[in-house]
Amino acid sequence: MMPDINGYEVCQKIKCNPLTKDTKVIVLSAYLDENAFKQMKDYGADACFSKPLPLGQLKTEVVKLLGLS
Repeated sequence: MMPDINGYEVCQKIKCNPLTKDTKVIVLSAYLDENAFKQMKDYGADACFSKPLPLGQLKTEVVKLLGLS
């Protein structure tokens, strides 16, 4: 939980700013379901994960998002 702002707003602010629009956003939450994750992606999230953090999946996604193959 973030004070004064939610994850949707954070994604939107990052992706709408010309200086940060290319920043990769990975969402990690214990409170979101598949529909909420879809909405997060609509707001600009590049990947979404539920807690507990699946480290193997996270590593794979980071490699993919950074184009490291």
